[in-house]
Amino acid sequence: MSDLLAYLPAVAALWLGCYELRLLRNGSDSPYAVRCLCRFGFCMAAAMALLAAPTMHLEWPWSPQSTHLLGREMEMAALAFLPLAVIEIGLPRPRLLTGRLHIGVTFSALVLCAVLFLSSGVRIRHGSLLAEGTGAVLLASSDTVFTGYSLWCLAVFLVPVHRFTRGLGTGALRTGLRLITASITVGLLWALWGVSAIVTMAVDNRQSAGLDPVGRMLGLCCLVLGVLGGTAGGWVSATTAVGRWLRAYRTYRALEPLWSALRAVSPGTALDLGWPSVRLFSLHRSEFALYRRVIEIRDGYLELRAFVPPDARALSDAALARFPVPPAGRAAMAEAAVIAAALESARTGPGASGDQDAVLAYPADCSVEEEAAWLVQVAEAFTVAGLVEHMRHRVGR
Repeated sequence: MSDLLAYLPAVAALWLGCYELRLLRNGSDSPYAVRCLCRFGFCMAAAMALLAAPTMHLEWPWSPQSTHLLGREMEMAALAFLPLAVIEIGLPRPRLLTGRLHIGVTFSALVLCAVLFLSSGVRIRHGSLLAEGTGAVLLASSDTVFTGYSLWCLAVFLVPVHRFTRGLGTGALRTGLRLITASITVGLLWALWGVSAIVTMAVDNRQSAGLDPVGRMLGLCCLVLGVLGGTAGGWVSATTAVGRWLRAYRTYRALEPLWSALRAVSPGTALDLGWPSVRLFSLHRSEFALYRRVIEIRDGYLELRAFVPPDARALSDAALARFPVPPAGRAAMAEAAVIAAALESARTGPGASGDQDAVLAYPADCSVEEEAAWLVQVAEAFTVAGLVEHMRHRVGR
């Protein structure tokens, strides 16, 4: 199991590469930038697979030292695509940072890191890189070049993306870029952890041949955050749709007591569309079902106007005195009390011309969401223990 966990960073990077490749094939506004991110994912996946501890114990046609060097070179190549993506998108950056300059720096770092590593005469024993004397200095220098180049690429990518994110409004793009910013921040910590390899080589003339536990954990967190940020356009819309469905469902169910009481008096207001339970509705149907329920309640209100008692306001004041509520809920409680009184009048006797405006005190020109939220407050007040019985007693008396 531990061997499989060692390859989780590679799986995360591969997922990102495949997602960007699908975007590239479906068409993109910035195909070169998407291509850079796609190459970053695939190169990083290869690097994480090569640097995983179990890979070092496999038998290859070449030496284990070459496997470690190839993994390091692939990781540097992957990081090289991040500044290129920033340059292609056109985000604000230093004037001296051009694609040609960055490619030159990348090529120099790759060559220098490889030359220093091969010149060190490094050996591998029990999963550790060993070097002595001048070789230890050369290997530590190779690690220094690798760490410095990693910090350079991550910083060049982080600063423009962070500045761009601060000017965005709420949405999937902002969420994705914030996650990417967090990913790069963890990546900086991951790169700084490379200093420990330099210190270990300088002190003990040895360092881990693959990713150590701390490096593997930082790498996994960095790449998982990067995958979440890079794929935010897909999963944010899905989670938003789920949230809208849950809100519509909860509001629909919260209106049930008020709707049921009105339907008992005026069953003709219910619209039977032949749909199954709301639990089986899609997002569109659940929102439409909520809209339909609001309409049915308002139609019930209109039919109930003729049964509003003449002393409706006095009854609502009595209900507020009997069932005290915070100031924010007094209007909803007053309306619920009048509705309960009108329902009792409709149940026991003929209509009476009374204070009909007392029932329809809801704000005008409001959206369906605002009206549904208000009706939920009325429904909650309507279900206060003892309210309906109290109003039934008052109306009967």
